Order: sequence, then C-alpha cells, then structure tokens
Amino acid sequence: MIINAEKQRITICMKQPDMPKNFPSDALNNYVEKLNYYFNERTKDNEKLNKYDIGVYFYPYEPVDRNGRSVSSTFMVELGKILPNKNKNNNFDLVVLDDRILLNEIALMESEWVLENIKYSHPTFDLYHDLTKYVNKDDLQFHDPKILSGGLFEEKIYGIPFKYNFDVLYYHNENKYSKEYNDTQLLLEGMKNNTWNKLVELMNNNAQPLNLPFGDDNDLLNFVIEYTSNHYNLTKENDPDFIKLFYNETSVEFYTKLRDLVVSVAKNNDARNSALTTLDEAYEDFIEGKSTFFRGKASHSFIFEKKYPKNEILLSLPPKYQSATTHEYIVANKFSKFDPEILAEVALILTDKDAQLFHAENIGNIPTFDFSKKDSDTYLKAYCDFNSVICDAMDKMEKLYIRDIFKSDTMAPFFEFECFMPIKFKNYFIDNKVDDELRKPFQNLVEFNTDHLGIYGTLSIFMIFGTVILFGIIIFMTFKLREHSYIKVISPLFCNLIIIGCMLNLIKVLKFLPPYSATKVKIFLVLEALGTNLIYIPMFVVAYRIFRIYKTKTFMSNALNNKRLLISVFIAVSIAVIYRIVIVMTNRVYYLAIGTIKMVRIPKGYYSNYKLFSTIYQVYLTIVFIALMMMIIITGSRSRKFGDICYTFVIFITNISDFNVERLIVWLNEENYPLHFFIIIIFDCVLHFICVYFLVGSRIQFLLTNPEFDFNSSDDTQYIALRSKIIGMSIFRKLSSIYFTCNRNNTVRSNNSQQRDEISIESSRIKINNSYNKVENENT
Repeated sequence: MIINAEKQRITICMKQPDMPKNFPSDALNNYVEKLNYYFNERTKDNEKLNKYDIGVYFYPYEPVDRNGRSVSSTFMVELGKILPNKNKNNNFDLVVLDDRILLNEIALMESEWVLENIKYSHPTFDLYHDLTKYVNKDDLQFHDPKILSGGLFEEKIYGIPFKYNFDVLYYHNENKYSKEYNDTQLLLEGMKNNTWNKLVELMNNNAQPLNLPFGDDNDLLNFVIEYTSNHYNLTKENDPDFIKLFYNETSVEFYTKLRDLVVSVAKNNDARNSALTTLDEAYEDFIEGKSTFFRGKASHSFIFEKKYPKNEILLSLPPKYQSATTHEYIVANKFSKFDPEILAEVALILTDKDAQLFHAENIGNIPTFDFSKKDSDTYLKAYCDFNSVICDAMDKMEKLYIRDIFKSDTMAPFFEFECFMPIKFKNYFIDNKVDDELRKPFQNLVEFNTDHLGIYGTLSIFMIFGTVILFGIIIFMTFKLREHSYIKVISPLFCNLIIIGCMLNLIKVLKFLPPYSATKVKIFLVLEALGTNLIYIPMFVVAYRIFRIYKTKTFMSNALNNKRLLISVFIAVSIAVIYRIVIVMTNRVYYLAIGTIKMVRIPKGYYSNYKLFSTIYQVYLTIVFIALMMMIIITGSRSRKFGDICYTFVIFITNISDFNVERLIVWLNEENYPLHFFIIIIFDCVLHFICVYFLVGSRIQFLLTNPEFDFNSSDDTQYIALRSKIIGMSIFRKLSSIYFTCNRNNTVRSNNSQQRDEISIESSRIKINNSYNKVENENT
C-alpha cells in the first residue's frame, strides 16, 4: 500500500478478532487497506481532513488468561499506560471500546478498586474526549437509540456507535433426511420454547455432542445471563429485587443446575476444559463434527461465508431466542496530538451510514442502525438484502442488555463486576464452592456492610439521637443561664453554636447507613461543612473574646459586641457552606465504595474534581485551625496561672473523633462488624459529650448543684478558667458543712465581698487562695 508521505496518520486501536486463528488474515489486511482508501476518497475534497490518512492497530486481546487474571482489567491497564504517553510510536488517536468497558466505571456507587488497579478513578473521563461540542446529535439519529445511549453520559457524547453484535448458534446444513439432519431440525423447531437445560437434555438423548467455550470472560457472562433469563425475568419492571436470586437461599439449587449443565457438556465431564476453551478451539471442534452447535457471534457469519460460501453453515438464535448483545464505540484519546475536533470528524466519517455498510461488507460488522426502520431506510434495505438471515434473527430475538441487568443505585460499577464475576463462575464450575465464589460476591455487589447492622444499628441510632437530645438540653440550659456571670463569661451564644456543630458531627455518621442516593450525598457533604465550621469559627470567637477580657479586664467592648461577633461568625460559616453547596450543585456526586465485591464494601460520599476542591477547602480549614491555635496558645499563656483552660480541648477531641471514627467504620473487618460499629458510635458520642462537658456542661452542673453560690464580682475574668478551683472549693465546703456551717457561710460571703472589690486578675487569685487557707485553718 502506498502512503502519501505528506499526510499525517491517525491511528485507530481495535481489539483483534476474537477468533484470531481462524479469521481470514487476508481479509483483515484487505480491510485495513480498503479502510484507508475509503477514508481518503471520502475526504479528498475536504481541505481540513484530506491531509490525514488512517492506520489500524489490532490490539492482541487474548480471550483467555490462563493465570486467572481478568482480561478486561489487563486491557484497561495497558490502555491507561499507552494512551497518555505521547512519546510512544504506538500511541492511539482513536480507540474502539465495547459497552462492557466504556462508561462502566461510572455509577452512583463507584469503586476504589478501579483507581487502585487502572490508576484512574474515571478512565472514561480521564482518557477520552467529551465530543459533544464537535458532534451534531442529529447526525447520530440513524443509530439504534439503545446503542446510541450507551456512548452518552448525561447527554454528553463520549463514544460514537461503531459496531453491533449478538450471540447465535451455528449448525451444519446436513444432508436432508439423514438422522443428523432430522435430529438437528427437531432441536431448531423447539429452540424458541426450550431452555438451555432442555436443549442439552435432548442432545444427550440423541447422542449429539456439544462444546461450549467459556474461556472468554464476556462469552461466559453472556451464557450465564442467557441461561438465567430462560428461568427468570431479569427486569426491574417485573421484580425490582431480581438480583437477589443470585444470592438468596434458592440460588444454591440454581447454581447447582447451572454447574451440572456445564459439566455435562465439558470434555471428559471436567468443567476446567470448558472454562479454558477458546472460541477458536470450539470452532475447530465444530468444523470437525465434535460439536453439533458452535456458540458464537452473529458477526462470525463473515468467516463462514468466506470459508463455506454455499450455505453449508447456518445460524439460529439461542434457546428461547434470548441473546446477549454487545455494542462497540469509537472514542477519542485525550492525549492525542491531534485536535479533538479533527478526531471527532474522522470518527463521524468512519461511523456514518456509508461507513457502516463498508465495515459490514469488508469485515463482517453488524451495523448499529435502528432496524425498526428497515422498511423505510434504503441503507437498511441494502444491508438486509445481503444479510437476510441476520436481519430475520434480529426481528425474532429477545435482546439481553447485560450492562442494564447489573446496574442500579446500590450496585458496584459494571466494570468491576466484569473483572471479577466471570473468574468467580469459572472457579465455581471447577471447585464447586458456591458460597465463597458466587453467593457472597453477588451479595457484596448489591449490599454493603452497613446494610446488616441489625439490633446494633438500631442501638447506634438511639445512641446518636439520645446524645443529640442531651446536647439540646444543654443548649437550653446554657440559654436559660446565659446572664449568669459564670456562663456569660464563656460566650453562651457561641458555645451553643459549637454544641450544634458537635450535634451535626454526630449525625453525619448516618451517611453510612441506607438508604443511599445522590441527594443524600449532597445533604451530608453540606452538613459536614456546616458542622465543622460551627465548631471552628465560634471556638475562635470564644478564644478571641477570652483573650480580650484578659487584656482589657472588661467583659464588653465595641469589638466584643455579640451582634458584631455573630455577624462575623455567620459570614465565615456561610462562606464555607456556600462553597460546599456550589460544589455539590455543579459537580457530579457519587459514593466511593471502599472495598471490593470479593470482600465487603462501605459507601463514602464523594464528588467529581474532589482532589482539587477538597484541597482548597482543607487549606481554608488549616488557616482557621492555625489562627485558632494561636489564640488558644496566647490565651492559655495568660490564663494558666488561674487554672485549667478546658475549652481548648474541644478542638482536639473533635479532630480525634473526626479522624478516627470514619476510618474505623470504613476499615474494620467484616467479622462482628455490627458490634464494632456500635462500639465506634459509643466512642464517638462519648468524645463529643466530653467536648460539650468541658465547654459548658461542667459549669451548668456546678450552678445546678450549687444554687446558693453567689457570683456578683465585677471582674468577669475570674470566671473564665477557675472551674477546678471553684469546684474544689465546693467539694471542700460540702465535706466541712456538718461541722462548720456558720464559718463556711462567713467564708463564702467574705470571699464574694473581696471579689467585688478586686479588679486585677492577680488579686482575684490571691483572694481565692486566702479563702482556701482560711477554711483550712478553721478546719484544723
């Protein structure tokens, strides 16, 4: 083939044919040459595109990995390495992906496994262009709507339909009236009503051999769904919980029958043989007469037409005419050196109506046309005139969309399912361990560890709301006693805001519990921001106010006016909350499921561009935290000689709680998880209670237990951090009250009188110490 040296080559990456040994090599080479010629002819008058030509790279997609690894996973890992590397000679500009990969890492419940193994959290978004602004959607309306939707996400175009396929059974066109012919015809006549079990039973009765290849993960998955659909209606409209049939009690019997069927058709009744058999090997057995049917794809008819042009091989739909479909799409590499607009226009030329017929004629692709319009569309008529058997099969078959079956709000993304479950089925066929290999993974596919907490879940909720109610009582008492000097000095309004923040901190643990939805993620992301800032910002105000009291010896000043400080708190908290609201309203929110379907999963709310926006938010919190700590240190250095500064513990304890609680919930082992979850909730509630007690609870307790204690000092600074001394004095008085009631009262009155006369902080300390000494002398 002569290539114009002045032209730039746009390389398309496609998987090699799934039967590489038996696909005509000359046809493959001719296809590549003809495709480039076809493109050059289509673009020769297009000044924008006539400077390019087309090259095709067939990726060596091995259908069977005999080391037990996922072929789909390996393929994606390789693409993740190759596509971003602009320096490699084999860099691809366009890639053909099937619907089992494209957009299948995207779900409400996404998987950390994808990031850990593929190195991209969203390979579709990270590796491929959004072509929406380069493609007129009207130009795509000739595609089947269902196929077209598989390349779209939220009305954005990531993949343009390229190829369609579905499962069929090929059989030999035997000599009429021979026993083989009659037996096969009886099987074909009952195919629409027979299940796979019935078909195999009839074939065994007729001593007709059958070899089913399950080496290819997708073929195995297709067969399992076709087999299951013979017995169950796998649609949410019929049963929203149909997925449970794969792991409920009746599933054991279902899996046993499935395995028995696989063993019965395997060579030497060894399921390992079927699990490792490739399409090439099954095809060769079929050609040699060792299998009555060859279970392949409709596009394989191209091979049979090339090798057996006299209708020696015919096709039928699988049992009950239920067939799993596959769709393939062209996507544009984000890291290509070519402009995405150029790539989009090239992709459109290679997928339009004329190109669909070209691919069908030269490599056997089935067009992605909307075949419901075949009576009115000339292109469809042209295709069906030469491929009437395939068109007839498409009219009769019940299409099974595998991706839709395993797609719901709580399921793991389909890509993770495809990477794990075919291997699990193979292991089950070989080892016959249904619980470990199938039932538990299917349950983990749909459910979470936090879905089955039982009584411990109920107790956890009661514990949380019980603590919240207690905090509500403390808020009420703080408000009620707000004019008392012992409460007033710690800024009761802002203490109540901090307590509300602690309440929200407790409630946010409920985000791990069902039900799950995008709305719930948004609500809790905003609540987290509100709760954290209601602790940090008012705490800063409290620390600042105490610092000013020490400095000015006066409780109120213009700078310390409640209204001004409250406005400042409102503005600061609003900035953080509005920032988070804007994020959740303008970005896609989802859960990141920690764990895999092999083990257990825990849902955690995230949003797109999380790393960037989270970093900005953390910088903001860090600045607030540093400023707060500076105020605490300054205040502490001035107040430590007067006693404890317990309010400073709040920030540390809430940080400890936030840091540990979520990590424990996410990473604790599955064994005894409900009990461990309850213990974590107790731990969280106790820590927050300690915070609130240190902050204001102990002061309320002291006032309630010592109603006769009178605080009338004009120096408010003495009430800031004298809690331990005052409580100590209270205890001492109670111990000595039996003997020295009169003396105690005189001492207290004397102490109060002295406090009213003193202004300086040091004088307050001396008087209180003198009071202690006097009481001690009297007791002795």
